[in-house]
Amino acid sequence: STQSTWDYLKMQAKSDQEKENVTILNSFDFAAIEEMDPSLAEGHKILYEREVPFELRIQDANTAPQEVGTLEAIRVKLLILGQDTNPQSIKIELTSENDLFFHYSHIIDDNGFKEMKESQKLMIEFTEDSSIL
Repeated sequence: STQSTWDYLKMQAKSDQEKENVTILNSFDFAAIEEMDPSLAEGHKILYEREVPFELRIQDANTAPQEVGTLEAIRVKLLILGQDTNPQSIKIELTSENDLFFHYSHIIDDNGFKEMKESQKLMIEFTEDSSIL
């Protein structure tokens, strides 16, 4: 009985500490940190940001891709420069918490999109691209 009381008190103290940590984090202003995001440096704003499961397959220039890849959570950021309905450019960033060297970035504007649209026979306009992505 004494042991179970002691366990309960330790669990309660741990719970109180966790609540205090959450309270401290909730009172912290993360806006200053978010403003330091290099993705936003040129005036882009985040339209979409989530971790998405990707199957990654390794491929050399001389070989075909692996048949079975590894499943990894990739942070996907979709950013636009300009207005939502009429963007000047769209930036896509892919990063991984597991591999700090995994960082892919692609920026496309109206002219680049026209070239891609013709080569890939796309049926959408550049202004619709960000909403479809």
